[in-house]
Amino acid sequence: MIISIGILAWNEAAVIESTVKSLFQQSAFHGPVGDRLDIKWEIVIVPNGCTDDTAARARNALSTHGSGLQNVTWAVHELAKPGKSNAWNRYVHELSATEAELIIMLDADIEFGETKTISNTVEALLSNPAAAVAVDLPLKDAVRKPRKTLLERISLAGSRAAGAGSPGISGQFFCARAEALRAIWMPEGLSVEDGFLSSMIVTNCFRSPADEAKIIRAENASHYYETLTSLSSIFQHELRIVIGSTLNCYLTWDFLLYAVDPHGPGAGVLILNRAKQDPQWYQNLMTNSIRNHGWWVLPRGTLLRRFHGLKHKRGIDLLKSLPVATVGLLLDLPVFVAANRKLKGDGAIGYW
Repeated sequence: MIISIGILAWNEAAVIESTVKSLFQQSAFHGPVGDRLDIKWEIVIVPNGCTDDTAARARNALSTHGSGLQNVTWAVHELAKPGKSNAWNRYVHELSATEAELIIMLDADIEFGETKTISNTVEALLSNPAAAVAVDLPLKDAVRKPRKTLLERISLAGSRAAGAGSPGISGQFFCARAEALRAIWMPEGLSVEDGFLSSMIVTNCFRSPADEAKIIRAENASHYYETLTSLSSIFQHELRIVIGSTLNCYLTWDFLLYAVDPHGPGAGVLILNRAKQDPQWYQNLMTNSIRNHGWWVLPRGTLLRRFHGLKHKRGIDLLKSLPVATVGLLLDLPVFVAANRKLKGDGAIGYW
């Protein structure tokens, strides 16, 4: 079996080596008892539009930390054009091994929480034929700090509340069946790919009713990512998420749900064909969707997003979570107003 690992990087020179080092420390590459020994690994790093030396540092990190490993090959493919959507499409459809049965995607700035994260994620997917994607548990790195600031404690509490529901895809790390990803093309300009990918996976590219069982979470698998520690950075991050989620909703549930033939090739091919016919189709679709939504353009349900993970909680767990969700709602209100204003103005499409 061949498994391809894709790392999409944009100006990650400062952190790419630590991510590669953490990757090569995974037990999957060393074959202890319980790990599969019949896997050939391919690692492809795709720096895109970088203005720093991400590519050079990536090559050095691969050579330094991957030396002597068996059944592992690697390559660095630089793209002049920036943008995660373009880099994702190029990697999935052109740069990854065509023989790969599974594809693992990870960001260039994460660190694994358990040494068996990759092995456990792969095994979870292989042992569940109905699933298309296996994810781990994303953890903010502040969780490891013995003393946390007030902002960090609030941030961690919000993450626990948000993660209480069904698992979704985090672009930071996931393992997928290659055939599922190769049925998908991302429109260029997509701001937040996680929700788009989740929608495409659970609906089989909008050819079937949504089936959340297609995304599963592996046990004893996690990774750490940076905790934002300033109000301005948190605000900008949340603004990007709300804008991206709104545009994803327009694309998926307002357009693709009705435009795709359930007996045809699916939404991925539709997106590919639209891009060939008109490179600006996505931008034009979003512009028209915003214009047609009146003065308040955020989707219904956005205001109560902090409460979505509470529907499965009962008793004392629910009582403990309600104050956190309520505080989150109050903090969200300025973000919602700013996101709505930006969507109604210029520059929201492709906002990063």
